Amino acid sequence: MEKPRSYEDFIFMANLMFKTLGYDLFHTPRSRWRYLLVRGYFVLCTISNFYEASLVTTRIIEWESLTGSPSKIMRQGLHFFYMLSAQLKFVAFMINRKRLLQLSNHLKELYPHKEQNQRKYEVNRYYLSRSTRYVLYVYYIVMVVMALGPLVQSCIMYLIGFGKAEFTYKRIFPTRLTFDSRKPLGYVLAYVIDFTYSQFIVNVTLGTDLWMMCVSSQISMHLGYLANMLTSFRPNPETEQQDCYFLASIVKRHQLLIRLQKDVNYVFGLLLACNLFTTSCLLCCMAYYGVVEGFNWEGISYMMLFVSVAAQFYVVSSHGQMLIDWSTNLANAAYESKWYEGSLRYKKDILILMAQAQRPLEISARGIIIISLDTFKILMTITYRFFAVIRQTVEK
Repeated sequence: MEKPRSYEDFIFMANLMFKTLGYDLFHTPRSRWRYLLVRGYFVLCTISNFYEASLVTTRIIEWESLTGSPSKIMRQGLHFFYMLSAQLKFVAFMINRKRLLQLSNHLKELYPHKEQNQRKYEVNRYYLSRSTRYVLYVYYIVMVVMALGPLVQSCIMYLIGFGKAEFTYKRIFPTRLTFDSRKPLGYVLAYVIDFTYSQFIVNVTLGTDLWMMCVSSQISMHLGYLANMLTSFRPNPETEQQDCYFLASIVKRHQLLIRLQKDVNYVFGLLLACNLFTTSCLLCCMAYYGVVEGFNWEGISYMMLFVSVAAQFYVVSSHGQMLIDWSTNLANAAYESKWYEGSLRYKKDILILMAQAQRPLEISARGIIIISLDTFKILMTITYRFFAVIRQTVEK
């Protein structure tokens, strides 16, 4: 039998995404030199991010430099929307980091720490599924390949020519820097900036989504446990006081979960609202650019990225759907329980719980749209239509 997961296991991947950038949400104690080293790397990643982000934005504003080349427009558009998505997520994360820390600590207090209780809660059922973990691994591997690919390609082409061929100085991003990146020292500096900028975008994009998935799955776990308790409970008119006390504890815990869900919406609402728009634009640009490039290294890379980004949003949507399903399941569990064996007072009290639980808990993008599998279907439909319109427009 598999060992039950701890709360630290649930938040490990989400926390790791930011720790590898040099930012520790939980401020883990470490030696002075390690703290300075980690903090220095975070500053480097942040500076690289804002430096390249400003250059990308400037390039988009200077539209004349992109006209006449649909491929160039789409590649710059892809770069811009991917950058914009990461910037918005980073800003939202930093603004709400204290509230997220409080939310995480609150969920940690509620988490069952004894193995016996963990099995009752079926904690492993709500941990990231194997398929979900594979999606995340593939996504990150694709990003690493795209980050190191240009350097490896340049080196291979140079070595094949036995040092006689000109070094191609291929970079991760097509951004024009403020210095010459086609000289050895300039290329090294440019690649360091590109790599830290790339890592910043990927880790922030993936890390914020993982945090949302983590906290929503925790709330779903507690809702599932409440439903199991209701289903297995057998009320008795002779124990009316104890039965109503039990029901009151269920209602109190449910109200607490509702408040925690509101905190989730507060922390991640703006982030998800921006994510919907930027993800749709990203998928459209990646699909078109992959078709234009055809069957070559860059075209294949961007089609792999398209599949990875689509799969990532599917995983996010599935966790939103899971929260909806488990919250409504509580009302079904109350209805299917042995309520009819209880006292009249018990029957009246359980009606209140059923009415309260019929309203599903939802992760809402600032009230614009609810994150669910239906949202994923809508997003893919919009992406396809947008892609078709742009393709027809460019071909004309």
